[in-house]
Amino acid sequence: MKRFIVKKEQLNEYVEKKKADKIFYDIVEQLYFNNKLLNENVSVAKANQTIIDNYNRKGLITPMVFEMLTKYKILNEKYEIF
Repeated sequence: MKRFIVKKEQLNEYVEKKKADKIFYDIVEQLYFNNKLLNENVSVAKANQTIIDNYNRKGLITPMVFEMLTKYKILNEKYEIF
């Protein structure tokens, strides 16, 4: 088994990256289920925007999560769905 020596800053950065990845994948999963399961009567764009608003209101969209969401063209700079 290999042993790695890392600094505290590196460990904190790694933990923050893993948290951001988890939140990003949770958001993408919920957006996918909205697209898959909602009826035609419900606006998918509004439902997806509600998910983003909820995560933003809870403070879970950190700069790293926001960067990933804009990189994959899910959000624009105003936290709006494309």
